[in-house]
Amino acid sequence: MTKLLINFYKYLTIIVLCVCLQDTLQLVPLPDFIHPCAELTDECYTKATLDAIPGIVKGIPEAGIPSLDPLYLDKNITMNLPGNVKMTFHNGKLSGLSTCIPDKVSSVREKRTFIFDIHCNFTIKGHYAIVGRILLFNLDTDGHAKIKIWNQHIRLEVFEKVVKDANGEGHYKINSYKYKADYGTDLKLNLTNLFRGSPAISANILEVLNSNSQLVAQEFGGPILDYAIDYAMNVTQRFFSTYTYDQISKVPLPEEFFEKQ
Repeated sequence: MTKLLINFYKYLTIIVLCVCLQDTLQLVPLPDFIHPCAELTDECYTKATLDAIPGIVKGIPEAGIPSLDPLYLDKNITMNLPGNVKMTFHNGKLSGLSTCIPDKVSSVREKRTFIFDIHCNFTIKGHYAIVGRILLFNLDTDGHAKIKIWNQHIRLEVFEKVVKDANGEGHYKINSYKYKADYGTDLKLNLTNLFRGSPAISANILEVLNSNSQLVAQEFGGPILDYAIDYAMNVTQRFFSTYTYDQISKVPLPEEFFEKQ
């Protein structure tokens, strides 16, 4: 009887270990809006990116990816505007990541690089405080800020490698990235309460700021875009950590391309 019980527990232990091992090795299913490329062409990568953006922006809970539109900014931004004017911006949110359209996406495999050329329409809202002098007026005020940017072009280069996890599965890993951006074909800045008690003077001051729209956009939108792209890269790494290379690419990778963690 004792021997029978021992064998039973051995058998039960093996079953439990097999179930646990199967659970450990089970991959998270790839979302149906991700269409892996079977060829190294710009056309395939561009189309796959176009297909993926709406779904990724909505969020992928099973990969720990939250909704990205709007994107809430959890830091204050200080900037210097024309005329020795200092402005701070907080409680901000960026809307428009879902509008981004890839013009061209390329992979330079030998350099472990992806290159994204995209354009987007962005709206940035938040609360501002401003101190300085514009025209003949000294300003020390605060209010609501809104900036709209149409057709902002971004060129993003992502340098990556493929590493193997503990189960021997390959995963992309982002080494670094860099980007360049213009500030769109059109831009409009609106700040409420610029000159307290005088809407007419406020409108004149705002006209001066909008006449320097590219500089305003660089100072105002630049730090926000830095934040947004850094956040997007962190989200992308979560995606890569969840899904294996073989899940998101149908192009075989030579063994020499795999690197150590």
